[in-house]
Amino acid sequence: MQYKDTLMWQELNATPHILETLAEKNKETLERIAAAVRAKKPSNVYTAARGTSDHAMIFFKYLVESTSGYPVASGAPSAVTVYGAKLKLENSLVVACSQSGKAADVMEVVKCANACGGITVAVTNDEQSPLAKLAQFHLCCFAGEEKSVAATKTFCAQLYLSLLLAQILAGKEGKGYPSLGQALAKDAKEIDAATDKMADAFVQSEECFLLSRGVSSAIAFECGLKLQETCYIRARAYHSSDFYHGPMAMVGEGTKVILFASKKGLNEASEGVHREDFLKCADKMLELGADLYVITDDAACFAEKGAHVVEVPGGESEELTMFRFAMAAQMLACKVSCGKGRNPDSPRALKKVTVTK
Repeated sequence: MQYKDTLMWQELNATPHILETLAEKNKETLERIAAAVRAKKPSNVYTAARGTSDHAMIFFKYLVESTSGYPVASGAPSAVTVYGAKLKLENSLVVACSQSGKAADVMEVVKCANACGGITVAVTNDEQSPLAKLAQFHLCCFAGEEKSVAATKTFCAQLYLSLLLAQILAGKEGKGYPSLGQALAKDAKEIDAATDKMADAFVQSEECFLLSRGVSSAIAFECGLKLQETCYIRARAYHSSDFYHGPMAMVGEGTKVILFASKKGLNEASEGVHREDFLKCADKMLELGADLYVITDDAACFAEKGAHVVEVPGGESEELTMFRFAMAAQMLACKVSCGKGRNPDSPRALKKVTVTK
C-alpha cells in the first residue's frame, strides 16, 4: 500500500482546513465558558481522557500551568469507576476529552463533577455523543468523520481547542489563531519531504524511545502511540527529565531515539533554559551511542552534534510549532507503516472507538 493512498494520509492532510474555521465555529461556547469561569472562579483544572486525547491534555496542562498558574491534574477515571471515589470537584474546571465522546469512564468523572457543582467542558468530535450532551459545555472538533483508526485530524483539532481554552483561563479569550490553518497547509509539503529519509530508516526498526520535555512532550507521547498502533514498533515515550531516572540504562549502541526539540519556549525568559535542556538530552543520548533523530525547527542548534536532524518549519511560538511536530509525527508513522507492509487505517486488534469503563 502506498502511503498517499491511505485514509490516514488524507485525513492528516485535512487538518489545516479544519483549523481555519474551528475558533469561529466554537465562538459562542467559548464565550459561555469564559463567563462561567469569571462567575465561579475555579481554583484548579482537572482533566479526564484516554490515549490520543490524553496526549492533547498533556499539551493543555503545560499551557495552562505556564500561562495562567492554575494547577492542572491529569485525572484517573478508574478512581471513580473501579474504586468508587467521590471526587470533590466543586471548585474545579473539569475538561473531558474524547474523540468519539463515548468514553464511559470519562463520562463518570463528568457526572461526578456535575453533581458537586464543578464546571464541566467536553471536547469531542461528535455533537450528538453522550459526553457532549452530558457536560455543561461542549467544544466540537468539527473534523468530520475520521475513518482511519489512527487519530490525526481530531488530535490537532483537540490541540487547537486546548489553546483556545487555555487562553480563557489566562484571561486572553477571543484572540484565536486565524492564520494557523493556512500556514500549516503551506508547511505540509516541507514536512512531508523532511520525514522521508527518517521513515526509510525506521522501516526496519522494531523498537525506539521518544523524548521531549514541556509542551513538546505531548507530541513525543502521541508519536510513540502512532508508531505502536500503525507500525507495531515497540515505541516508548518519556519526559526526558524522567528518562534520566532509570530508563536511560536501556540505551546502548545503535538504539533509536527520537527527540522533539522546539526552538522557542512559551515565553522569552524560558528560551535559554529550554534550549540548554534539549542540547543536554541530545548530548547524553549520543554519548550512550544512540542513533538519534532530532525533529526540530532549530536545525542550526543541532547541526554539529552528530545526530540526524529532521528540520521542520516552526511557528511564531512554541505552542504553534507543536502543530508542525504533530504533522511530522503522523506523516512518519503513516510512511513507516506502509513501508513495513502494514495498513495504518486498520491496525490489528484495534477498533476506531474504544470504550473503557
